[in-house]
Amino acid sequence: MDKFEQKVQEVMEMSEGDRNNAIAEFKKSCICPTCPTYNECAKDAMEGLYCVLGKSESCITIEKGCECPNCPLAQSLDVGMENNTYCIRGSEMEQRGM
Repeated sequence: MDKFEQKVQEVMEMSEGDRNNAIAEFKKSCICPTCPTYNECAKDAMEGLYCVLGKSESCITIEKGCECPNCPLAQSLDVGMENNTYCIRGSEMEQRGM
């Protein structure tokens, strides 16, 4: 089990309230809104944190650049993310087939 899988397990073992608080904290560091791909639809839908929550429901359909590799949230988690594009492709968990 790598660092990412360990972190996912830790989060999944949290109570729902603690898990929601952790996600709220992650959102504070989210840089999705600064990405060239992020659009008004995603902003209006309050989307973001794609690496954790999954791909855009319907707002983002075309990649126009990507900030994911430079994301301080992923770097601060230091969990060994294997992927680096999430808004169209899905969360790290989805892309790993978890």
